[in-house]
Amino acid sequence: MEALKEQGPLTEEQEAELAELQPKVAQQKQKKKEKNAKYHRAKMDAAVRVAELEALEGLTEEQAAELELRPKAQQWQKQKERFTDWYRAGKAAAVRVVELEELKEQGLLTEAEVGAGGASAEGAAVAEKEGRQSGLATGERAAAAGLRSWRRWRG
Repeated sequence: MEALKEQGPLTEEQEAELAELQPKVAQQKQKKKEKNAKYHRAKMDAAVRVAELEALEGLTEEQAAELELRPKAQQWQKQKERFTDWYRAGKAAAVRVVELEELKEQGLLTEAEVGAGGASAEGAAVAEKEGRQSGLATGERAAAAGLRSWRRWRG
């Protein structure tokens, strides 16, 4: 509906449909937000509990069974670190895109650099430094993919 709204004035029928759907969408978003918060709290509580149990000596059978959560807590921590890396790569790529757009506006980029996302000279330098063939460096490909993914996520 937002796409229709951007295209021009809405018909009365479209406006009524939009007005009907907006509260439903807001409610779904709120439910998802609450579900995610509950899940995150449970993960954090489990990680804290594992740390507490590791610090104790002479665990009971219940505590020993509870300590078996450790691999799951470690898995959650790794997942959190991967997400953090992905998010940072997306932000860095977004910043780089802004820089390249500014250079393009100033006319400081050649058409070849614009076509390659402004990365051809940088990619060659990085690849040469790392002993690889010229072209886009793997990190730049990952940053570009991260930027696309980050843009979709940020909506």
